Amino acid sequence: MSDFDPASFRAMTIDGYDVTDGVFSAHYTLRGKPSDGSNDVSFAEVVDFGAALGERRPDDRLLRLLALTCSLSYFKAAAPPRIEIAFPTGEFERHYLRELIKGGLGEFAYRNSLPDALTPDVTGPDAQLADMGDDGWDPDAEPLVPVGGGKDSVVSIEALKRQGFHPMLFSVNKFDPIDRCIAISGLDSLRVMRRIDRRLIEANAKGAHNGHVPVTAINSVIGLIVANANDLGPVVLSNERSSNVGNVTWLGRDVNHQWSKSISYESLLRDTLTAYGLNPDRYFSLLRPLSESEIADRFRSSPEYFRDFISCNRPFAIDSGRRGATWCGHCPKCLFVYGLMAPRLGRAEVEAIFGHDLYADLDNRPGFEDIVGLGAHKPFECVGEYYEAAESLISVLDADEWRGVPLVEEFRTRRDDLEKVAASEAPEQEGSAAVNYVPARYAAALTAT
Repeated sequence: MSDFDPASFRAMTIDGYDVTDGVFSAHYTLRGKPSDGSNDVSFAEVVDFGAALGERRPDDRLLRLLALTCSLSYFKAAAPPRIEIAFPTGEFERHYLRELIKGGLGEFAYRNSLPDALTPDVTGPDAQLADMGDDGWDPDAEPLVPVGGGKDSVVSIEALKRQGFHPMLFSVNKFDPIDRCIAISGLDSLRVMRRIDRRLIEANAKGAHNGHVPVTAINSVIGLIVANANDLGPVVLSNERSSNVGNVTWLGRDVNHQWSKSISYESLLRDTLTAYGLNPDRYFSLLRPLSESEIADRFRSSPEYFRDFISCNRPFAIDSGRRGATWCGHCPKCLFVYGLMAPRLGRAEVEAIFGHDLYADLDNRPGFEDIVGLGAHKPFECVGEYYEAAESLISVLDADEWRGVPLVEEFRTRRDDLEKVAASEAPEQEGSAAVNYVPARYAAALTAT
């Protein structure tokens, strides 16, 4: 592939999708200028469901939804002004794709200064979907619970177990922290392998646009396919209330790194399921009513996971050669989780988990400032809100065991500022706190813990 010039592409087509022997592939083409095909670049996304499908062919509605959802990885390479869907879709499906791009690529557009990337013209032949009749789904069947290797899914798993559920655990691709958490849970699991086209990685190296895509949206649709093929109940996510709050406001838009974990995407996907004639309760987040602080309070009652859970991105790198074995100790996720757990577990325990005291490293000052609301803006990572990070740091300031630690002493001089942050809760939080779709029998798992 020669140098990749994003401006040389006029459109992207979503060409189609198929499933053969449990392997799903979706096909995309960036259409070059001129329109003779000489500058076109084609890609194929592959999801190997393996044994996770059994002998059943997945529901075509969900396969089509997966093809649409995976398209963002390839669209962003050039962010052309038009997306053409080659196969028939309903207007609600095109609406889903437009909203997915608008919310899920917000950070990408912000970082690359590409506001027009959020509003491509989405076209394609119309389809009138036939009434499929009764959904046939059993809401009382055991749930499918995605596992991410961090504290949130652990809290969901253990809450459901205590309530008498026997969830089937689920993961996309193989990562050691996920496998360790699954093993500790003692539950059965299913794994799916997803592969991004290597040509996209080559294009990125040659000038294609790159940036964050809504991976949780992709994994959510994969989970729906797996749950449906195995006659399971709902796909139960572990996305918390704090993920509803964005990072920055840009050109009048709320840019949220965690948009595909937010109530906005959860609502969009549930509405799309309804339009397909599928029960929207197939998908919800158990932890939506909780803040990160409340989740941390619950996680401390699961010490069997303390040495094995990891929220740092380093062990989850796509390139296995770049994966680390443990917490990096410097990224926003490391700093946020350390700050949150420090007053809850104590200095000795968090140092044992992370390998050293992150408050003793002066290089972490800017990162902690961003986390607690005294820096530039909320980091573009899966971290909670300013007020809860500030509350946790104030608790550390009050604990004798942290006296003399360099960053703790520095933040002690800024206690008044921290208390102002801790006393404020984002307006978005107040408006979204009451919105969740947790059915009563699942909500009981939260109230019982």
